[in-house]
Amino acid sequence: MVNQSAAKKAYPNAKGISCKTCHQNAIGRGGDLNAYGAALQRGKLDFKALENQDSDGDGVPNGKELEAGTPPGETPPKPALSKAEGPSAWRWLPLESTAWAAPEEKAEYVGSETCAACHAKEAKEFKRSTHARISIPEGVPAQGCEMCHGPGSLHAAAGGGKGVGGIINPRKDPSACFACHLDKKAEFKLPFHHPVMEGKMSCADCHSAHGEEIRPWTATSMEGVNEACFKCHKEQRGPFAWEHEALREGCTTCHKVHGSIHDKMLVARDNNLCLRCHTQGNFPTIGKQNHGGRLPQGTCFSAGCHTAVHGSNFDDHLRY
Repeated sequence: MVNQSAAKKAYPNAKGISCKTCHQNAIGRGGDLNAYGAALQRGKLDFKALENQDSDGDGVPNGKELEAGTPPGETPPKPALSKAEGPSAWRWLPLESTAWAAPEEKAEYVGSETCAACHAKEAKEFKRSTHARISIPEGVPAQGCEMCHGPGSLHAAAGGGKGVGGIINPRKDPSACFACHLDKKAEFKLPFHHPVMEGKMSCADCHSAHGEEIRPWTATSMEGVNEACFKCHKEQRGPFAWEHEALREGCTTCHKVHGSIHDKMLVARDNNLCLRCHTQGNFPTIGKQNHGGRLPQGTCFSAGCHTAVHGSNFDDHLRY
């Protein structure tokens, strides 16, 4: 990583400086230097002294290759057949030629240790997360980080970067989450739902996939489900002079947070929602009041009664 930083400093406009600039493999390790890397090591990282040399023998100086984004120490590709000269004649084509193109390289799984080389903070957090404890049967190469982000060899070889090498960002593409959480995908298709499928928000807005302090099986912080909701729904936070005790249990007491068949993403419709808690043996008396004539007039929270269902600063019966 130190040498890579030095290369980027020497060639600030160069494209695609990565471990493969000096190493044979996508992740640079001791002893796997290519011809350019070995020459650079002998020259004590003097990039400018090598820029007019041709370490890989492809006819292009090292400096030009760095600026073009091609590794200066990589073995030249198989020579292309020149149609003009016939099948018996082979010759090297210039770098910009499109007469021959290597087959598209497929990304491979390289393991979480490779990811940790750059993403040290995320790797440390991930080891303590719920997702890290998921075990995939032996023989399946997708483990750890690559379970959600996909195979990372091309991403690592290119030196990283957002979306580089086909790496998946679940914050922009919820399909990575839906690969396991099929029930949530179905809930997001219900009539009333958070706009994840529409791309207006993502799972990561509420859940921390790497988070270490989370509620079991939710990937929501230990601060509580409410805190995830209050990031957007600030007017419901309070504090209120008269609170609705249901909020102590969490917003999910009344709301289906991914999606619902009921308006306002409620777990039940109309008065049935309130009656899940506010019912007693002498019903329709609720509290000390007979509600027999009130319930048919509309919902508890829209019939001019308990309009401040999240809490009130004006009335102990949760009214505005």
